[in-house]
Amino acid sequence: MEWAAGAFERRLGAAYDAGDLAVCLSMLRDTELALPMPPDGDAAWPTITAPDRVWLPAYTSFEAMTAATGLSRARITSLAELAAGWPDPHWGLAVNPGLPVRFLLEPGTVARLAVPTLAQDRMAEPEPALPVVQKPLTPEEVHGYLGDGESRVSGYCHHALDVAHVATPAVLADALGRGADDGLLSGDGSLFLLRWRTVGLNLYRTPYGGTDEAGMEAVAGWVVEEPPFAGMGLAPNVDFLVREYKVDAVRLPHGSEVVELTAAGTEVVRAVHDGDLGRWGPGEPAAASLSSYRARWRGADFPASPDPGHDGLLIRLLGDGPADGFEERAPGRFVRPVPAGECEAVFHVTRVCEWRGAPCLVRDEREGELLLEYTGGRLPVARALGLERIERGVHRRWVARAEASGLHEHAEPLDLGLHEPA
Repeated sequence: MEWAAGAFERRLGAAYDAGDLAVCLSMLRDTELALPMPPDGDAAWPTITAPDRVWLPAYTSFEAMTAATGLSRARITSLAELAAGWPDPHWGLAVNPGLPVRFLLEPGTVARLAVPTLAQDRMAEPEPALPVVQKPLTPEEVHGYLGDGESRVSGYCHHALDVAHVATPAVLADALGRGADDGLLSGDGSLFLLRWRTVGLNLYRTPYGGTDEAGMEAVAGWVVEEPPFAGMGLAPNVDFLVREYKVDAVRLPHGSEVVELTAAGTEVVRAVHDGDLGRWGPGEPAAASLSSYRARWRGADFPASPDPGHDGLLIRLLGDGPADGFEERAPGRFVRPVPAGECEAVFHVTRVCEWRGAPCLVRDEREGELLLEYTGGRLPVARALGLERIERGVHRRWVARAEASGLHEHAEPLDLGLHEPA
């Protein structure tokens, strides 16, 4: 195996010869790649045009590239960096073309290797605490949470770890692909963030897709979104690698925060959500029925409020009367925290239906009407249905209750990320 420059490529070759594609792909996920460059000029995207598609060549080392091409100039990159600036959803990635150990990766494979789901990340690197995500809020959205008591979140959120180094509001908004026209910055230049830990990793879907149906199908995705949209699981800014996720009316867990990032670069926690009482700060407790979580503990089902603290995940069981181990936090509101591992199951509960053939959830209700939120992820469908655009990826409409079909409660079993390290 004369092309192999080191131990990594020898291991890769051994897995290839053994037919272990899963090991090969896991190795490619984290390695650096060399993209060949011509002797002169600055061709950003070298390509190989084949009858089936255009392929972007990349090599597992500079030495491997030289052995295959004879070229001596390369651009060193990673799969994640490639995905952030992927030039065309129909292109594929040819790894080590011309060498004994080579791979042809469809664009959907590139996306899933470069940006795994939140659950896959958790399996690969188990941590004591659940991942933190956040979402920038306009001043009007801040009022919706703190003024109106909203405790659900829809649309796109981002992995907080990926922007932990960004300390100024304008730069953070830019890193997320949000422009000046989005109205995120307050009059004094602050940016408000909704920040919380991810209870139920399967509720946070990686938005693979494109800006049209063809782009979505090319990456075997499920989202068609308005530009700017990368469709490879990253926020639309090639200069930052920020993982993004799409959520549909997920109820915030206990301890979620509204944080103000000031123009000076300091963070101030403005409010903390009390999941036991369903409120932000002082005030009357919300109705117990507002809980969107249900836990099965010792054979009985309870409304619940997940509490993903730093020391592990607790499930706060909610009751309306005295019971063994339950503490009264407000009149008629009794709480018993139990370790998540003691629960037989934990569910996120929504009301769902179809309207004119489109999947929706019920966001609100008034006499004879339902406020539906579209959950299909395809912008052309939302537009064709005449839904109101609330924000990128969120579309709603009041409809007659009689027009909704298959209305029922859906209890989604949650992946709580409690897997033991392998």
